[in-house]
Amino acid sequence: MIKNPRASSSLISDYSSGFYTYHTPADSPLQYRLHLRVLPNENGILIINASTVMHLNQTGTYFAWAKMQGGSEDETLHLIQKQYKEDINLLRNDLRNFISEIESIIQNTDQTPTVTSAGFNIAEGEEHLQIPVRANLCLTYRNKPDDPIDLSEQSTTKWKNKIKAAFDAGIPQILFFGGEPTLREDLLELLAYTEELGLVSGLITSSQRVIEDPDFIQTLIEIGLDHLVLEVDPDLIQPSELKHIFDQDLFTCIRFKVSQYLDLFDWVLEVVELGANALNIYPANIDDSQKTAEFHQQLVNQNINLEHNLPFPLTDAKEITPKLFSPDINEYDPDFDLVFLPDGTPGPESTNNLPIEDLDS
Repeated sequence: MIKNPRASSSLISDYSSGFYTYHTPADSPLQYRLHLRVLPNENGILIINASTVMHLNQTGTYFAWAKMQGGSEDETLHLIQKQYKEDINLLRNDLRNFISEIESIIQNTDQTPTVTSAGFNIAEGEEHLQIPVRANLCLTYRNKPDDPIDLSEQSTTKWKNKIKAAFDAGIPQILFFGGEPTLREDLLELLAYTEELGLVSGLITSSQRVIEDPDFIQTLIEIGLDHLVLEVDPDLIQPSELKHIFDQDLFTCIRFKVSQYLDLFDWVLEVVELGANALNIYPANIDDSQKTAEFHQQLVNQNINLEHNLPFPLTDAKEITPKLFSPDINEYDPDFDLVFLPDGTPGPESTNNLPIEDLDS
């Protein structure tokens, strides 16, 4: 059952495993979104602004759940005190520290938390590693509108089965990519279904429609899109052309190729200044790897948020494009990668500890 405190005028008192979502009130000076997956063992996975993932132990999970019920501080403390029977002043201090930690992460997007200042360590042991942070669903082999539809591509119903299986397995985020996923006529339906389950949704696209059609972006957001990875060509796209996207309530990562013959630093600074939340860079070809590594370090020195471990679109040969990063900047983590190809089979990068048959219904 999906539990959404935004849809309820009273606090939810039945704490149980499942998905919970929260958005700060419209008048809050600091806007953010939380998605919490409470696992059967009462550990939790908390996603902050569809970008930062925290694995919480039972105490941290309950504090996050109580905060997400949308009540006042006193109402939240009432829930916590019913659970822990501790001194109210001690619990108040712990709650404020916990919220402060969340706000610190929001205000410092390049921060990767492992232990919160409130003392809520991440879940111990290896159990949480058996649950990938994200399922990457490659919806289509097509890259252009006139490309023929491959008859092996899964139907809408089968993709929904995959998404539901990810939900049942405790995977908190779905990332749609391709080919070009906006060529799938059912993309909006799949996004809506992902939102209905309470999962965080992301989209990797290079579609000009995303840039040129503000109504399309608005539709994606209204239907539930949380995270956009937009690939652009800095030679062809001016940062100002992306401003209408950055102004939306949507975490936006700009992906682009790095070439040794192109100076991109000023272009990047303008993109970030206009509101890009993160960047994802890769070399145009193997000869540009060294330039990419140097440029990566330059961006790190500027405290620019960089995303890693994102899938690449499929080529015509139906193979996922290899990453050409040097080992110094390659942060690939196979424990959190799960890829499905358009025909529903696991992709070559899909290495995880979760039984594949659990997601192949």
